[in-house]
Amino acid sequence: MYKKVAGLVLAVILTMSSLYAQSGKSITVKGKVKFPDPTGKYKIYLGQYKGDGFNSAFKAMDSVALKPDNTFSFTIKTDKPDFYIVRVYYMDQIEFWADKENVSMSFRGIDTAKMIVKNPPYIFIEGSPENDVVNHVNFAFHRNYQNMILLYNQLYKAEQVAKDSIWTVHAKILTDSLSTDFSSRIKLLAKMYQNSPAVLYALRYLRWERDGDLMMNALDNLAKKYPKLPQIKKQKADLLADIAQTKKIANGMPAPEFAYSDLNGKKWGPKDFKGKYLIIDFWASWCGPCRQEIPHLKEVYKKYKDKGLDILAVSIDAKVNDWKKALNEEKMPWTQAHAPESKPVMSSYLFSGIPYLVLVDKEGRIIEKNLRGESLDEKLKEIFGI
Repeated sequence: MYKKVAGLVLAVILTMSSLYAQSGKSITVKGKVKFPDPTGKYKIYLGQYKGDGFNSAFKAMDSVALKPDNTFSFTIKTDKPDFYIVRVYYMDQIEFWADKENVSMSFRGIDTAKMIVKNPPYIFIEGSPENDVVNHVNFAFHRNYQNMILLYNQLYKAEQVAKDSIWTVHAKILTDSLSTDFSSRIKLLAKMYQNSPAVLYALRYLRWERDGDLMMNALDNLAKKYPKLPQIKKQKADLLADIAQTKKIANGMPAPEFAYSDLNGKKWGPKDFKGKYLIIDFWASWCGPCRQEIPHLKEVYKKYKDKGLDILAVSIDAKVNDWKKALNEEKMPWTQAHAPESKPVMSSYLFSGIPYLVLVDKEGRIIEKNLRGESLDEKLKEIFGI
């Protein structure tokens, strides 16, 4: 009798374990790499961004080596749906929503070009209608980036090479239209996919100053439909934090302090320029538009330096040697500082793209943000009267 009862109990436990195992959801992530790492030392990583806002960083959760046919695969448990990232050799990466559907994607891999340019490729997520919104957003961003490269090159040629005022005006109109065009596309996608949790990806590309009501309504709508998804609450909390920080850096507010070292190790920040008007130029060696703005800044510096204007250039280059090489090439005559850990200052000034120029008054208060080219000239003329 004891053996029968024990056997029955064991059967029940095994059945419950089997049912529990079957209830757990999972998906398969497959990929292929066109140009594999010939050394074999690099792996393919699966992970997520961890941390808040600008302080988030990629954290690997799993890694695999390529198979002989240049493919790889991961299995993700999706009892708790979330965004994940596949990163290939620290070169290509793609973020995707993982819930019910298997996904696959193809990567270029090791760049075979003679000159490597920081120009991220477009990667399509296959097999997952859940990720349609991600695909659409990524393509809009990719085309916007390519147009930005093209049009800013045209603006540079018009301003600095041809010095053609009419061409410059039209080139500026086109470059200014890029932001509006991209925002319009993202807002349409946010409306099209308003009932999908993956639309959180699209909302990240909007700006609360311009689209705050749309973003908040979309998040509230998602919270009602998916009350158990913590990503919705977190994204709303991040949005509210950005709103609060934006008020702190509104025009007329004190410029957030920082301290970054120059080539000699001396640290510089906004407080070191009190008594002067200051342009803080956030840039990097790999940023084409940043480098194209430098000749214009040289003209500005020459014109206004004796009238009380100074410039503090803050590089966000990850590698100090890249920064030093650019300094040697550009020969900028103003103060240069390097921010190898740039996330704190990007968070305090709330910018993600560069060049990002901030104009500060003699008391250290913000006059205007995100100036360049003609808009910078107009503001300086307003201040100095010339």
